[in-house]
Amino acid sequence: MKRFQGTLAKPVPFVGVGLHSGSLVNLEVIPQAPNTGILFERTDISASPILACPSNISSTMLSTTIGKSPNTVATIEHLMAAFWGLGIDNALVRVSAQEIPILDGSAAPFVDKFSEVGIQIQHIPRSILILPEAFEIIDGDKFIRYEPPTDLDNPYLDIHCTVAFPSAIIGKQSLEFRYSEEVFLKISEARTFCHLDDVKMMRSQGLALGGSLDNAVVVDNEKVLNTDGLRYKDEFVRHKLLDFFGDIALLPGTLAGKVTMCKNGHALHAKFTNKIMTYLEKSESPSKSFSKRIRSAIG
Repeated sequence: MKRFQGTLAKPVPFVGVGLHSGSLVNLEVIPQAPNTGILFERTDISASPILACPSNISSTMLSTTIGKSPNTVATIEHLMAAFWGLGIDNALVRVSAQEIPILDGSAAPFVDKFSEVGIQIQHIPRSILILPEAFEIIDGDKFIRYEPPTDLDNPYLDIHCTVAFPSAIIGKQSLEFRYSEEVFLKISEARTFCHLDDVKMMRSQGLALGGSLDNAVVVDNEKVLNTDGLRYKDEFVRHKLLDFFGDIALLPGTLAGKVTMCKNGHALHAKFTNKIMTYLEKSESPSKSFSKRIRSAIG
């Protein structure tokens, strides 16, 4: 885990379509000072910037959306995952519409451009979040379980993720690893995916208007419809992990411990991050014995 906060060395522009709106979107990511956090600013309306944090989540339907109508920004998870994986804690995201461009359906285009311009280390300690006890968020057969790290002097993030879908092409997939930037770079290439029946349903509701085989993996019950196939045999579970990284990037620090997930999605991630925020708010009281276990830096 990185010791210090970071930002970009210089501004980075992007242009692409919104996955659900189908509209062309201009986006610029601008470096910010330490302790600023990640801010989203709509350039098409007059409104204050939105801080990327769990309390500002307004929708988890098909993506993560922050803000209050009409000042909202949707589909932030792939960009947020790129911030999280590369150690970018402070940035202003200026976007010309209510949705982040989908690009190729993964976080790789963001990661590549950010890596090209470079990350500026800010020499202000990052917050490492260590919760006082194990807990579990359950929704039917879906769950996320957290366990504190066993080594408090050397925090880590261990992940075990399982997905299960009725399509035989996806089926049940699992992936387990300890976070490192090298591993994250491979996770970042995994694209969003859906079943062909889901595409028809979403478009009937005026959604996924910008979706195509160029920015999503589409399957039916028997095959992958993309002519180039999959980037990884387990690309589906990798993308679920990417979404998780993007959603925990809304936390005010880097989570340490062990996380086990099954059939996770944005709604479950939001419940998980809000549960963590409840612990953090309690820890502000000096009477709480576990407050010392929320560390501000790695020694």
